[in-house]
Amino acid sequence: MRMRTTVILAALFAVALWAAPAQAKLVYVKNAGSAEPVIYAASNSGKDPRRLGIGRAPTISPNGRWVAFVTIPSEESELDGVVLLRLDAGSQRLVMRSRSIGSLRFSPDSTKLGAIAAGERVRVYDIASDKVRVAAEGEIRGYSFSPDSASVVVGRATKPRFQSPSDLYTGPALGGRKLTQITDFGRAMNPVWGAEAIIFDRFRRRKDDAPAFNLWAVEPVENGALRRLTALNIPPLANGLVPLEVSADARRLLTVFTGQDTQVGFTVRTRSGKTRALSTDFETGIVGFDISANGKRILAHSGGGDPGAAHDVLSLPYDGDGEAKVLVEDAAYPDWTR
Repeated sequence: MRMRTTVILAALFAVALWAAPAQAKLVYVKNAGSAEPVIYAASNSGKDPRRLGIGRAPTISPNGRWVAFVTIPSEESELDGVVLLRLDAGSQRLVMRSRSIGSLRFSPDSTKLGAIAAGERVRVYDIASDKVRVAAEGEIRGYSFSPDSASVVVGRATKPRFQSPSDLYTGPALGGRKLTQITDFGRAMNPVWGAEAIIFDRFRRRKDDAPAFNLWAVEPVENGALRRLTALNIPPLANGLVPLEVSADARRLLTVFTGQDTQVGFTVRTRSGKTRALSTDFETGIVGFDISANGKRILAHSGGGDPGAAHDVLSLPYDGDGEAKVLVEDAAYPDWTR
């Protein structure tokens, strides 16, 4: 184990450039569809890019100090790994390994790094103590940190089958206590914890078709009040809206509409449920990844969801008033600190 870890870290040191700017606020991927996608950091405007390493799914901490990404499996190991880099010092750590890693993200206070490991555990790495904790176990259907970073909410299903009954649970981000169930109707998944409520997908089972999603909100307590946000008619072979990020004032939500050969960004007004597509092209259009804290700008890429397609990293106004600005050409899967 130690030998393999040493080999992986040595390879990462060989490809990394340690002069990452202290003002780095944006991360993204070049050559996303290749065998060796490259992670870069840059300013929010896309200037002063610096190569960080080979990997995928980069995320940057809200305070701009840390970047994490998933390594590419090698001959030495078929496992995914998570590398954590400190930008101002150029140091890095291999903090997690699993047969698959997904949903990599920092807590709002930048002290923790979470991920879904093998679809069955929410692991949380505590940066200060250099330890990984298990926040939740089971058939995981999404997770999110609380605004104060102390807790997580997870979607957890009863069986591996995609349309199995699933509910939402909350608990300490670093584990150590039994989770509290906050929904009981068996159709809740993909939670995002905002300042006022937890927004999630309530799904409807369909015979010989994918489940249909619509957005709901629930108070983050046991038997919390429920409120429906959207009532969209979801066509065959599509799922619907999956929540991604919510603005600091909880009024603006960024989502992605998913389905077979379909991935496009949508905005949702949480008070009215009003929705707007970021593109009329649902296959190769604009996909959103993050929303600024004030809710005014969206970070996205063009080119749809196919990693092998041509992409540009964009910034565009949430309300649709104004043109999209290209931050980085030929780049994809961005994250920022705004």
